[in-house]
Amino acid sequence: MKRLLILLSLLSSSFSYAEHQCIDYSNQSPFHITRIDLNCKNIRLIGSQKSDNESTVSQFAQKYETDVAINANFYWKDYTPIGLVVSEGKRWSKYGDVRNRVVFACNKANKCNIEGKNTLSKQNPKWQVAISGWHWYNAQSGKFECAENDKVGCSQSIFHDKHPRTLLGLNEQKNWLYLVVVEGRQLTFGGVTLDELAELAGKLELTKAINLDGGGSSTMIIGNKRVNSLPILQNEERKVANHFGVKIIPVQK
Repeated sequence: MKRLLILLSLLSSSFSYAEHQCIDYSNQSPFHITRIDLNCKNIRLIGSQKSDNESTVSQFAQKYETDVAINANFYWKDYTPIGLVVSEGKRWSKYGDVRNRVVFACNKANKCNIEGKNTLSKQNPKWQVAISGWHWYNAQSGKFECAENDKVGCSQSIFHDKHPRTLLGLNEQKNWLYLVVVEGRQLTFGGVTLDELAELAGKLELTKAINLDGGGSSTMIIGNKRVNSLPILQNEERKVANHFGVKIIPVQK
């Protein structure tokens, strides 16, 4: 815990981005943090197609030539994503939104939102892309929380012990989107708990955030390179149910 507090302190004091860039990546291992300026007009947000199911984040990133890509929804053993998934305006997931999941959705103009805890959202026809997380970050309490009817998400040890994590968050005042992967299950660093992930969300001044699938699924690809180290006993990148990526579209002259 002491080492993590030192890391978070260093992160908050040295975390900086180049100005006037649409996508900025900060490598302060074991933290990998990408900030996307949603005010940029040439940003494209990309979600997996159904054909991308059961592929790695690297394969997804290569297929769509993303500048940054991460894993997304929790999923069942048959790679069915848990919760809503929308890509290019069409829902392809078996499940819609439920109260014990949290939806992140954006329209074609990259106007994005993260729904509140314990909320049941109907699919908006204007949503171009949507993915679902599990735990909802309460910026006022500084904690990740579960829906009132969720009897699993806030009780299982995997969510309270130290593990690799994937987070997606918004700074609504500045219209910034953050993608975060924290390494873990290594000899020198086990990962972070949800409370510690919430501390990081606070350091980044996120107003809304969700906890996406973590553990061995947690992956961030910058360009064509995986930037995070995998768990020590995991020899290769894990196939996942779905993905989320961001791409800079060249401006036509």
